[in-house]
Amino acid sequence: MISPVAVTIGLRYWRARKNTGFVSFITLFSMLGIGIGVAALIIVSSVMNGLEDRLKGQILGSVPQITISAPKGEAIPVVEDPAVIAQVPLLSSEALLSSGKQMAGGLLLGIDPLLEQAVSPIAKAMSFGEFTALQSGQYRVLLGSGLARKLNVWPGDKLRLMTASGARYTPLGRVPGQRLVTVAGVFELGAEVDQAMLLMHIDDAKRLLRSEPQQRLYLQDAFTAPQLSSVLTQQYPQLQISDWRARYGQLFAAVKMEKRMMSLLLGLIIAVAAFNIVSALVMMVTDKTADMAILKTQGLSRAAIMQIFSVQGMSSAGLGTLIGALAGLVIAGNLQPILSLLGIWLLPPGMPLPVLVDYTQLAMVVFGALLLSFTATLYPAWRASHVNPAEELRHE
Repeated sequence: MISPVAVTIGLRYWRARKNTGFVSFITLFSMLGIGIGVAALIIVSSVMNGLEDRLKGQILGSVPQITISAPKGEAIPVVEDPAVIAQVPLLSSEALLSSGKQMAGGLLLGIDPLLEQAVSPIAKAMSFGEFTALQSGQYRVLLGSGLARKLNVWPGDKLRLMTASGARYTPLGRVPGQRLVTVAGVFELGAEVDQAMLLMHIDDAKRLLRSEPQQRLYLQDAFTAPQLSSVLTQQYPQLQISDWRARYGQLFAAVKMEKRMMSLLLGLIIAVAAFNIVSALVMMVTDKTADMAILKTQGLSRAAIMQIFSVQGMSSAGLGTLIGALAGLVIAGNLQPILSLLGIWLLPPGMPLPVLVDYTQLAMVVFGALLLSFTATLYPAWRASHVNPAEELRHE
């Protein structure tokens, strides 16, 4: 329990400016350093969260999050789990596309557009054409915008599609499965999948690839796929279950590592500013030695004296953290207008910078800053509590 006397004296020392100009400057510097560090950490973390969320929505929302394959002749069960929002058939294969002199590789997904229209983000990202333009027997495809630019094609153009999955054996040897297809539309998610993904009706894909479909699970949160796939593997050991980590695990691991490193670097800024409080408090202890000796002769305990300097140090830290948290929230919420006003575009022009404030993360930043600051006050406060009144008052 903090003594009211310690709080009163600590706040009085903190507000005092007379004959303590240099100490006040260091205290102000520490407070501003903590505020700037907290604000920077909140802003950068919010931007990193926004970028990760955009990647999760655009990439993991469009690629298979979990796929389930069964041995020939065995049925795939319906997965009943609150995390699953849809279970749809899927065929996938690497493919090679040719248009005149242009060639490009891509990932072919055979889908049922009527089943996926409500859950696939591609249905809402069509730049040209309609998602439901994929019809059985028409051999139409939807291309990502980057892939369409590589091949220099538009809706209505013809493409030669080749895939090893539907290869046939002929007297001349093994010939890859191929088909002339029509571009029915172009989608743009603003992510890597635009460069290499194409969609085809699942009936056409079955005929082209000569294989039976898998099952694809859409999840409430794509990041729960590893846990769910592990559970399903234990429940159905006869099935082959994979998730998005096989293709995009390294990308998201790199994003997570970058978030951690940025948090560590900005956390060090807060730590440096917090431990500047040590300098200010040590000088204050030196200046107030006689005061502490008098207070001890009047019966103030060592614990109360430690509380005095802890209150003084934490007042600066608390105010700095509060200012930094409020500044960080305000700037993070208006970051794109501020950058636009300054003429700065961190992403291609016209693409807004994604910002997502995680209030749990915000609470951890504030708590961490206050904990570091409190730790920084312990040594000066301990030193002040061990003042020897007889020694210090001898020459007073």
